[in-house]
Amino acid sequence: MLVTARRLGSTLALLGSFAAAPAVALDRAGWSQATLDAGAMTREDADRAFAAPPVDPAVSRSDARVDESALRYYASQHATARVEAEIRRLRALYPGWEPPADLYRPGASDEQALWDLYGKDQIDQLKLEIERRGARQPGWRPSQDMVDKLRRKELRNELVKASDAADWAEVLKTAERDPLLVGADDLDVTWRLAEASAKTGARDHALELYKLALAGAKTAEERSGTVRKALAVLGADAAGPLFADERKDPDGKGEFEALRVDVARAALGDWLKADAGKPVPPADLDRLTKTASATDGTADDAALLGWVAHRRKDWKTAQRWFDLAADHGGGAKAVLGGVLVREASGRHAEALTLAMTQIDDPEVGALFLDLMGADLTRPNPGTVPADRLARYAALTEKLESGDAAQALAWYAHGARQYRAAAAWFAKSMAWRPSVKSAEGHLLALAALGEKKDFARLETDYRGRFPDLPRLVTSDPNAHRAVAKAAPVEPKRSCSTLVAERILRSSGSPADALAAGWCLMDQKRAEEAAVAFEAARRGDPRIAAEAAYGQALAHLRSGRTDDAARVAASGGLTPARRDEIGRIVLAQQAIANFDRQAWSATLDVLDRRRAHVSEPRDLMTMRAWSLYHLGRRADAFEIFTLLDRQLSTRESRAGLAATGPLAYGRS
Repeated sequence: MLVTARRLGSTLALLGSFAAAPAVALDRAGWSQATLDAGAMTREDADRAFAAPPVDPAVSRSDARVDESALRYYASQHATARVEAEIRRLRALYPGWEPPADLYRPGASDEQALWDLYGKDQIDQLKLEIERRGARQPGWRPSQDMVDKLRRKELRNELVKASDAADWAEVLKTAERDPLLVGADDLDVTWRLAEASAKTGARDHALELYKLALAGAKTAEERSGTVRKALAVLGADAAGPLFADERKDPDGKGEFEALRVDVARAALGDWLKADAGKPVPPADLDRLTKTASATDGTADDAALLGWVAHRRKDWKTAQRWFDLAADHGGGAKAVLGGVLVREASGRHAEALTLAMTQIDDPEVGALFLDLMGADLTRPNPGTVPADRLARYAALTEKLESGDAAQALAWYAHGARQYRAAAAWFAKSMAWRPSVKSAEGHLLALAALGEKKDFARLETDYRGRFPDLPRLVTSDPNAHRAVAKAAPVEPKRSCSTLVAERILRSSGSPADALAAGWCLMDQKRAEEAAVAFEAARRGDPRIAAEAAYGQALAHLRSGRTDDAARVAASGGLTPARRDEIGRIVLAQQAIANFDRQAWSATLDVLDRRRAHVSEPRDLMTMRAWSLYHLGRRADAFEIFTLLDRQLSTRESRAGLAATGPLAYGRS
């Protein structure tokens, strides 16, 4: 049966009236007429009740089953007179019988079903059952204990709900309505109230509540859970007094030792994020060193100690910890640290060999590209083993790394493999355009004698890079001299720069710019956009490059509007602003096409075509948009042009859908 909101709502009012009823004391004194009248018992009832029926001596009174149902019913009705009369009758029937001790105790048999619902937290069902029983048994009411506990249970549920919603003020307000909510019997409520106190500024009161919870905790799990909660809310320093109550086992080991190790981990992690110069906390370092050195030490602890030693430039210690982390299954992260410390301590060949073992990991792979790139761009790189060069080239393609492509291009150029150099410079310009890649591309084309492509790209590159050296156009034979000076200068590791951005948010605007491009190479465009934003605080030249990178990062993340805003901010050169604008318009056209907004697609394509010629994919998109708008003749004209340039399955499908034979099927 469905219960209306009004009926459920009225239950609390009913419970309130029960709560106000005074407890009835059991009066075992003599009976008076007033007593009988109060119990609504007639004189005849009393005579029958007090009359002692004949007793059969053959029946063992100890074995007889006493029917107490009437007695319990009268007790549930709080009909005191009838309870006394029934007791007298049963005593007369069963000499030696005494009334049950739980006759008036909450939770007696008449309320057991209700307490079962309470124990299962089925509060709505419990309130409904109370209402139903009150309707069936006029005058019945639940025990005062049930009324109090039901009200407290509902308050507890309100408090938990407010805590889950982080409404700390409401948590405190709810707790004030019943001080008995907080106690050792309900640790969860105490924990929640302590957190609410801390979040609202009463940190001292929060600590006192955690102490209360710790004192009342009955198991080791509850005690450690209390301290863990306090550490998370108050921090290690403020929660420190709780450790004073630590219990020791027979071997002298403290019950909170595991928590102390957690505190040490957090402290060392915070130290890694802090500014340089802050001393490492010695007690925490010693504790974690002991834990990580044990036979059951974890790879994470060893790696953390490796990064601490790396920060302190203690390369020998750092390598020992990273190698131990790798032995314990630390995987790519442990290898990354091992490669960095070997490179930092001058063991370049070892670093490269170790990096090769985890080259498929994005961070280790990016570091391998950095190390190899430094080799390829030296003034006299020598001969790189063919297998290592092949893996470098394959990883460059996989990660679409502009820096690595440029390094390969200069290496090929130095070996006079101009065709390969031109190809890699072209890839570098596609993945990460730069003035050095543009310069190298033109040098390679000049060496190949491809004057037409040279002239076309020279015009394009000069519009994009005003500082492109004039040397490449004035003397086609200058490529040898320029090639020696062109390789990029040694730079800091991408992985190092990224780690500094992530771990410490440190570094100059120039480092942030480099980290942004590194993150772009690793296909982490969202993080790259953040790094570029930091770099825009540098000098105008760095800010301009960062704005360009940030716009590209937004485009790669699909944030077309953000890219457009960056382009319009004034930080880009006109050529780069136009480039970003063209990409933005292309993405907008694709988005409109995907949602079948044909007119909007054509509008964006027209705006883009006013600035630059339309590539094949966008021409195909234009043709299909025209087709869906019913302009088949215009679409057929575009598909015909595309098919003449290069006949593909899609161009032929367009001709079939828009050509003369298609009209007859309309």
